[in-house]
Amino acid sequence: MKRAFNFKFFCYLLISFLVFFIIIYSLSRCSKSEFVPKSSYSYSTEMIDVIIPCASKDLDTLNLCIDSIRKNGENIRNIYVISDRKLTDKARWIDESIYPFSKQDVVNQLFESKDAYIRYQNNGPNRIGWIYQQLLKLYAIDVVPGISSNVLCLDSDTMFLKKTKFMDEKGVPIFDVGEEYHKPYFSHAKRLLPHLKRVHSDLSGISHHMLFQRSILTDIKDLVEKRHSLPFWKAFLACIDAKELHGSFASEYEIYFNFTLIHTDGYHLRKLKWKNIPFIDEIESFQSQDYDFVSCHSWLRDQVNNQKLINKDI
Repeated sequence: MKRAFNFKFFCYLLISFLVFFIIIYSLSRCSKSEFVPKSSYSYSTEMIDVIIPCASKDLDTLNLCIDSIRKNGENIRNIYVISDRKLTDKARWIDESIYPFSKQDVVNQLFESKDAYIRYQNNGPNRIGWIYQQLLKLYAIDVVPGISSNVLCLDSDTMFLKKTKFMDEKGVPIFDVGEEYHKPYFSHAKRLLPHLKRVHSDLSGISHHMLFQRSILTDIKDLVEKRHSLPFWKAFLACIDAKELHGSFASEYEIYFNFTLIHTDGYHLRKLKWKNIPFIDEIESFQSQDYDFVSCHSWLRDQVNNQKLINKDI
């Protein structure tokens, strides 16, 4: 006697097979770089050393920046200012000349000739100093003698107004998050390491400071150098889109932040209260409004002053 054909069971088997096939096919189509095993980084509980790269344009805010992080930063040991000449007596000076590259080396890597660089300077904003400062931050942990394994990179126009922690008692980093999104940053990051992407669509690592830790930064550099067969700083520059050189085309903070979120679960996220402001005399007002920190940008100051001149002419 023939067994009755079970149409429902047949459909169930067929659908199960199709689902299985789709999953396997999708996995095979994905780049291996999308599957990144999580690491358990060995964090240090050393006290934090602060590095502040500074150019002449930010001299107005440098001492305020130093005083604020010394007063309000928790677990802070040394504060270093990185510059081409000594700018203050309030922190230890690190001469840029100890680095394995110079600003001129950056220019030489980005432009094929002196004439090409001159044309670049004549055709729009010069962003060489900006990208050079990013490299100074990324290499400080390697070149500053005796520096901690925990290095707080702090923009020289940023002032902390309240007591602030940057890692927990086990050395696990605490990242402040912003909301900025700039596509060229992630295009550059992807060229640097194909698996780098924005992990959270509504969160940015850009908030004018970041705790760099030796174990993570070493991992980033090793992976980049292995992929590009170049020293990290040269690979970083080689991945810049030449068409973007007058704008904002790379972010050390987004690279480090998103790399950490991809590679480990060992981190904390928080949202501090902060604001970009144009003038130093506004700081007290924001302190009274319970802000954690402010960044007093020279470019924002220039914008406001230029607008005042335009309004005056009108």
